Amino acid sequence: MLYPTVKNTLTGRIAFPALDALREGYDVYPVVDAIAGTSVEAHRAGLERRAVLVGLSALVLASDVIGGIAPGIGVMLAARAVLGIGVGGFWVFGAGAAISLVSEQARGTAVAVVSSGIFIATVASLPAASLIGTLTTWRAAFAVAAVFAVIAVAAQLAAVPRLGPGGRVRPRSLLTVVTLPVSRVGLVAAGAIFFANFTAYTYIGPLLHTRAGLGASAITLVLLGFGLAGAAGNFTAGVTVRRHLRATLMGSGLLIAVSALLLAAVTGARPLTIALVAVWGLGFGAVPVAAQSWMARAMPANVEGGLALFVSALQGSLAAGSAAGGVIYDAKGPGGALAMAAAVAAAGSLTLLSRAGAGINSRPAGSVDLARERGRETPAPSPGAIDRAGNSAQRTR
Repeated sequence: MLYPTVKNTLTGRIAFPALDALREGYDVYPVVDAIAGTSVEAHRAGLERRAVLVGLSALVLASDVIGGIAPGIGVMLAARAVLGIGVGGFWVFGAGAAISLVSEQARGTAVAVVSSGIFIATVASLPAASLIGTLTTWRAAFAVAAVFAVIAVAAQLAAVPRLGPGGRVRPRSLLTVVTLPVSRVGLVAAGAIFFANFTAYTYIGPLLHTRAGLGASAITLVLLGFGLAGAAGNFTAGVTVRRHLRATLMGSGLLIAVSALLLAAVTGARPLTIALVAVWGLGFGAVPVAAQSWMARAMPANVEGGLALFVSALQGSLAAGSAAGGVIYDAKGPGGALAMAAAVAAAGSLTLLSRAGAGINSRPAGSVDLARERGRETPAPSPGAIDRAGNSAQRTR
């Protein structure tokens, strides 16, 4: 993790109760991320959608540049806020754009691919940034991130066709996720799992140092193992959600709960600790695909608006989990953070045993074919459907 190095390098201090400035301050990113996802979706009407994607990616680039040259903590937090807008908006908007680029049969896969790409980039960036910071400086890590952001912007300009303006998204449609029992229980379960994961994962570096005696280089390798296991879980979930969606989401949460509980009970056993962290990564890797697939199946007629609020809620859970984990870590140490993570992950997973959770299985597995389901549930074409039809016609011409 770069946070301790950044904290010791930058000047200035912002007072927050119970937590040191930078630890709590980094929660600026998920908080802004949570707000940005819904805001971008609600205000995208009339905007050319490829331009929006490129603009959001450019904000990520700007954040990396600002963070790399930040002279103090205040500027660094501003950079994190900019990053939250870019990533939060792209996560929501990218999924909707991907749906419009593929055939009806591949739309569920498109959502999963976007989710997988974001997850893999997230988990891979942590050990990579830590390694770069250890070998050089933390500012070099921001420079490398800026290079990748430039590549992302260039790739979108070169490969993504013009998508046309987005349809109007009514605020009421964003709340659909909490009005339907099946989508609501999925939101509760996924939110609890995200909260639990980041209650402990945000502080996994000092946790591994204090409980397993690992140094900075070893922690980087363990984080890499977490990421590789997460990638395996991510791709595996892409297959299992087609027929076993509820079991995939519930099983992923229980893997996190069991591994966190055992980590809380283990001290000094390095091989076992490393193995449990890998199991943890395997479980969490399946969560983004399973959670977004749940929303796509539960709300096929309003997948874009539903995903906007859903992703924002998950980012809010991330922020709350990080903050709660910091308070507990300061008061009870790593064992307390792990115990809370285990309890919340287990509770969230078990909510899927409810009648509402079982309702997801009554929906056809093919409901990831969003247009087909939309046709069944809403006779009148939606603005998004009109946009996609227009785009298809333009490509045909």
